Formats: sequence, structure tokens, C-alpha cells
Amino acid sequence: MNCVRVLPPFFRAWLIPFTWALAVSLAYGQCKPAMDEVDAFDSTRTVAAKPVNIGYLIPSNFETANGPKMIEEAKLLFSFSENDSIRSFFLTVAVQEREFLRIDNDFNVLLLLDDEQVIATMNVSDQGVFDPATNMRLYQHTCVVPLDLFFALTHLKVAKIRINYRTYKHTIDLSERQRTELREAVRCVGEAVQLIPLRP
Repeated sequence: MNCVRVLPPFFRAWLIPFTWALAVSLAYGQCKPAMDEVDAFDSTRTVAAKPVNIGYLIPSNFETANGPKMIEEAKLLFSFSENDSIRSFFLTVAVQEREFLRIDNDFNVLLLLDDEQVIATMNVSDQGVFDPATNMRLYQHTCVVPLDLFFALTHLKVAKIRINYRTYKHTIDLSERQRTELREAVRCVGEAVQLIPLRP
């Protein structure tokens, strides 16, 4: 005859919050940001995760004996900055382009999330700099991430990024591994500034 043992009410009451806490700790494991510093001159705190390579390997304009040098299409950095007047998250997309392009201060960097939402983010204009290692121009698109988008990015993944220059649209596809790495970078910064895990 099989016997089923029932836990006493005290243990059942203790087990539920313990299981929830374990699930949260697994979902938001402790991580170490690449930078967490306070500026000695103006007390600005900057927290940044490790950069994430996104997109594909592409041929650059730098020729080697074996053909064009292959490079990462883009890199992404998620960060947080705080001082007396600023407290915000930032998403910086560094991308190599073959031509000189212009981009304005506007909602020109769009994120396609894995639930098919398209979110436009406000970017700072950039004219790029010449990169002698690739013979291409390197653009850094720094975008402000509102708090609601930050919380969305701790749960959802970014599937694609679209950059709208004045005369050209550049779409970057993220692999499943890159999507996960980006979400973990967002969570890492959120943990460092004590905004996640969320408490009930």
C-alpha cells in the first residue's frame, strides 16, 4: 500500500516563499558589471555591462593577404548614469558603415522585440569617425532607455535593431544567443543599481 506524506502547514508556508526566491535568483543570477564607478569630480555614477557583439561577421574595407578582414557587424553596450540631474539607462550601438552617413537627433533607432513590438528610441546624432583598422566609419548611436522599456528588456528579447540614417536604413539581426546575452546585460545593470529583482 502506497503512503503519501503531507507536509505540515508550517513547512508548506515556508516552502512557497523559498521556492519563489530560488526561482528569482535563478532568473536574475548575480553578475559583475564591466564598470561601476563614481567620477571623483562631479560624483556621476556610471554602471555598464560587458559589450555584446550583435549581427553577423562581415567583410571590412581592410584588405589582407587572404582577402577582406572579417569584423563584427556591430557591438552593443547597455549602461546607467546617475548624478544630481540625470538618472537614466542608455543603449549604445556601435556599428561599422562603409560610407559617410548622417543621422539626426530623433527617434531613429528602433528595437523589434520578440513579442513583435517595435519601440523607437531617442538617439544622439553622430557623424562617425574613420577607423583605420577597418577602413570604414564607426558610428556610435547612444539611445535613452525609459524606465518602462528597461523593465520590458529584462523580460523580452531584442530580435532586430533598425538604424534610420538620412539616406539609408541599416537592419541588424540578432541571433538567439545574442538576444539572450543582451537581456542578461540589461539584467546585470539593473541588479547593480538595485532595480531588479522585483520584490512583491
